[in-house]
Formats: sequence, structure tokens, C-alpha cells
Amino acid sequence: MLIRRSVKASTRRFVVGFRAAAVTAEALLLLVVPWVPRGASAGRLVLGALLSLPAGEIVLRWRIEKVIRPDLLAATAVLTARHPRYGTTFRPSMDRVEVLSAREIRFQTDGEGRRIPGAAIDPAAPSLVFTGESAMAGFGLRWEETFAALLGARLRLQVVNLASPSYRIDQSWLRLADALPKLERPVAVVGVFMPGLVGRSFAGQLHPPAHPLPFAGFEFVPPQPPGLLERSGLFRTWSHLYRSDAAIEEGMRSVGAVLSGMASLAKARGLPCVFLVTGYTPRWMLHELFEAPGLDFVVVDLPQDELLEDGHPGPRGAIRIAAALESRLRAKLARR
Repeated sequence: MLIRRSVKASTRRFVVGFRAAAVTAEALLLLVVPWVPRGASAGRLVLGALLSLPAGEIVLRWRIEKVIRPDLLAATAVLTARHPRYGTTFRPSMDRVEVLSAREIRFQTDGEGRRIPGAAIDPAAPSLVFTGESAMAGFGLRWEETFAALLGARLRLQVVNLASPSYRIDQSWLRLADALPKLERPVAVVGVFMPGLVGRSFAGQLHPPAHPLPFAGFEFVPPQPPGLLERSGLFRTWSHLYRSDAAIEEGMRSVGAVLSGMASLAKARGLPCVFLVTGYTPRWMLHELFEAPGLDFVVVDLPQDELLEDGHPGPRGAIRIAAALESRLRAKLARR
């Protein structure tokens, strides 16, 4: 999902509160320890600290579920289904209305779990292909409000939207790899990037993650089932607050390899591939992931008043994104 300035407000409060509590507890321990007598009292202190771990685990497990909006989690659960190849997709052949950000949103999908306006996708029609996660899928927007639909209407092209909530970048690549050969007249490919996708690349989801190969490309590797420690609230909280430099570097390599792979899929069909970059991506990420490998991208960072309550682009934000992508795509298509 699109994160407001890279973290949601609720997450920010949780992080600040957790860190403040940790600092306070550490300060109290430093003050108390010199006054604790050796022997039995020290043993009771250690026992008390150990007994506090289960209580902390219960609180953290409860609180973690509150970080992300419960209504958003519930909507995602009913709108998506497990898929043996892609991990998840929108539920196939769905016609359902969900309330998101206090608005009634109709979701219609075809038999392949692709969001559609109602009419079936024509494989022979000139098509604009989108792949990505919930922001690309127009989560929280009616079909005609999504930037994919706006862009398709302005360019007079059929929209083929392969996006699905919570996708990693490699899941988006896989859907694109499967869909392009089935389309007779694709015109362009639009992908999406935001900083949160780097975290998803090592988030331990059920879909096999992508690992870059030594020289070029990447491979899918079987996901490692989380152990007892990885399932604990304490570990999940720590992972939420901190990623090692090595983990971030691995995530960047994985994401970079897959982004280049998506561009290569488009190039093999003679198509332009443009990436929407949003979520206030740091300059160093832009350079490493897009400028250095020569990938085409458009940066669109939305102000707060153009986002929905859940952090996804709102109707005005979608208009801003569509305008930026339209300008770039018209220039690319004019040179073909």
C-alpha cells in the first residue's frame, strides 16, 4: 500500500511510543541496578524480568494488529484469495462493494483475478498494461477514478491491470511475464515503486522471493517458513523498527534485479516501460534503482490532502499521477 511519507501516522505513533518506553525502561534499570542487593533480591529482579516477557509478548501481538487499520485488513481479506502461482490475487470473477475510507467502492474482476470496469479484457485490443500493488490497483477508488482508468481513457487504450494488494515487486514481475505473451497488441507497460517494496522483498511472505543472480537476472527461491522466534511479537516489533544494513542491501539488490527484469520483458516486445515512483523515495534509492541501470521513471509524491484515510491515492491524487504518466507516455509513444 502507499505509505504516507513512508510510514503511516498510526505506525509512527507506535514506533515513537515503543522507543520512548524502551528508553524509559533502560533509564530506570540503570538507576535501580546500583541499589539492588546481591543474592535473593537480585534473583527476584531477574525472575521478574523473565516473567515480564510473556506479558510483553501478549501486548505486542495485540498492538501489532492495531498498527494497520483493521478495516483495511478485513477488506483485503475478503477481496483477495490465495493463488498457487502468484501467492494472492483479487478474487476471480468477483462483483462486490466494499466500504473503504468511508466510501462505497465496487470491485469487479475477471476469471484471472484482474480488476476490470465490467467489460471483459480483449486480448486483441491495443492495451496499456499496469502491474504493481494496491496503489496501482486503485484500492479505495472506484474504477473510473483510478489513475490506470484515467490514463487509459486519455490515451484511448484498453487497460489491463494486473495489480493486486500487498504484492512484492517480484509478484508484479511474474504476473507481467505471464500476461504479456497473451496480449496481441500491448502498447506500453507501467510499473510502480515505493520504499516499502524494499521491505517486502524480505518480509517472509508465502510467495517465493526473488534473489538476484551473480551476473544478471534473478531466480525464485523457496520461502523459509518462520520459526517460533520469527512469529513472536517481540521479533516482529524489532523487525518493524530495525533492518540491518545487510538486509537492506539484499532487498535493494533483489528489487533492482526485478525492476530491470520488468523493463526487459517490455523491451522484448518493443514496448516502453515507465515506473511510477512515489512514497517520497530517497534520492539515493532513485539513483541506485533507476538512474544507474537506465530505467525510465516518473516521480509523483502526493500531498496529504490528496491521499485517502488509509494512505492510498485519493481521486485528486490519481488525477495528478495520471497527468504525470500521460506526459511521459505520450513522449515515449511519439518516438516509436
